[in-house]
Amino acid sequence: MEIKIRPINTLTDLRKCHEIQRATWGFTDLMVFPYTQLISAAHNGGVLLGAYIGPDLVGFVYGYLGMSANKLYLFSQRMGVLPKYQSQGIGTKLKLAQRDQMLRQGIDLIVWTYDPLLGKNASLNIEKLGGIVRHYARDIYGAVNNPLQIGLSTDRFLLEWELMSDRVRERIRSTKPHPDSEDWLKEEKYHIVNYAAWDGDLPRPVASDLEMDENVLLVQIPPDLNVIKRVDLTLARGWRESTRDIFETYFQRGYVLTGFARSSKPQIPNIYKIERVSLPTTSDFSSWVNGVTHE
Repeated sequence: MEIKIRPINTLTDLRKCHEIQRATWGFTDLMVFPYTQLISAAHNGGVLLGAYIGPDLVGFVYGYLGMSANKLYLFSQRMGVLPKYQSQGIGTKLKLAQRDQMLRQGIDLIVWTYDPLLGKNASLNIEKLGGIVRHYARDIYGAVNNPLQIGLSTDRFLLEWELMSDRVRERIRSTKPHPDSEDWLKEEKYHIVNYAAWDGDLPRPVASDLEMDENVLLVQIPPDLNVIKRVDLTLARGWRESTRDIFETYFQRGYVLTGFARSSKPQIPNIYKIERVSLPTTSDFSSWVNGVTHE
């Protein structure tokens, strides 16, 4: 299956972006970005790239320019792939093409948000692409009426992708296997912030320590949040609240999220690695942590 990434510039494909948004997230019309907005951003310094199999558009990535202080960056607002083509590396190809376009335009920073409890997204964002996280926003989009989000607050990580950093260039070229949760759990040098009790395939958060001081810490999250949501929404909310406390606390103390590990074995959590490390930045995204005001 040959996948080609190229700009979306036909009316038919622009409208197909509506279909891809609905299929990927179950969005209602209110949440679908209209193609007029997509093409307007693309013609004014933003990005609108499609993933094609033959003549068929199967995925897209969309972003627009932002500014922090005097620095321009791209905010990557949305990336979607039709469900039958997911988990085949299309998202990685779209992000790398997005990176190439931004570098040609003289921009070396892309940022976007994602749900901290979604391991599939974390694997791409942190391990494959080399992004980092140091900001956590509570319920930043408010209540969202779509099947993947309903019932949970829309807490988000703000991911920073420094396109020309040594970390990013190493990660996007690496052929090494991604970290495995079991290996990190066996490492005595890594200290674990939180623990879970397992009821079959469902983990329940039971304890966390917000006063640890080691340079490298591990934070456990569920292996599949969507399974938990289908079975026990209260349990899913418990994970949201407990991990929110953890990340807010440690980010405020200067820790940075730098790694992610997962496992295909039962009763093994996904794991984030956070480190007390200095990673210089030319932008200030601290206002993101305020989220939205609910009035």
